[in-house]
Amino acid sequence: MTTLRRKALIDSLWYVLPLAIGVLLNGVVRPIMAERLGGEMIRRGASVRGSDTWWTFDAATRAEHPWQTGFLEMSHGTVAFVTLAVIAVLFVWRCFVRRRS
Repeated sequence: MTTLRRKALIDSLWYVLPLAIGVLLNGVVRPIMAERLGGEMIRRGASVRGSDTWWTFDAATRAEHPWQTGFLEMSHGTVAFVTLAVIAVLFVWRCFVRRRS
């Protein structure tokens, strides 16, 4: 039998893991990928909320690596928005599953 604390931990992992994946993508994986593909970093905005970052590539690199460059040409804000959308869908799905069981 699971305790209340263990159940709460498992429930929170449904939301913390996608958030951690999004942070790792924006902070570690995307910069390394862009560096290896030779992308030029574009940073816009200097407000209290920070700046938005993405990379651009030459035509030859885009033709050779279309999926990777497409992923890297999305801004950090877009990746964060998709991460929050995934968390929202998981939250609604988990609420729906709990009501049915």
